Amino acid sequence: CLATLIIMLVGDTYTLINYVSFINYLCYGVTIMGLIVLRWRKPKIFRPIKVNLLIPLTYLAFWAFLLIFSLYSEPVVCGIGLIIILTGVPVFFLGVYWRNKPKCVNRLTESLTVWGQKLCFVVFPQCGGAEEE
Repeated sequence: CLATLIIMLVGDTYTLINYVSFINYLCYGVTIMGLIVLRWRKPKIFRPIKVNLLIPLTYLAFWAFLLIFSLYSEPVVCGIGLIIILTGVPVFFLGVYWRNKPKCVNRLTESLTVWGQKLCFVVFPQCGGAEEE
């Protein structure tokens, strides 16, 4: 979010759309790859919708072509898009991977979460309490 705000201040909207488009297509392809990996590693798990593997494999072929063409035609935009994605790595390590955090970090994370939920109106209902009575 911070990177997006900085880009919006120095760049134009068209450039931001290019960055986000590359990021979206990259994430779509990784998601489809995850679907295929799960089909091979865990074939017995419940799937509400089961698709023939030819469909995701065909999608991945077109996806790879478009991604390689994007990298060839606009390497700077794709590189900046990758940098935007990589800004999430420290957040992952601080928020998810680091298990034994000091209490002050946990309190800060919880307060930022509550603030974000209130700001975006996405507060989950609490189990028990006055709402159920």
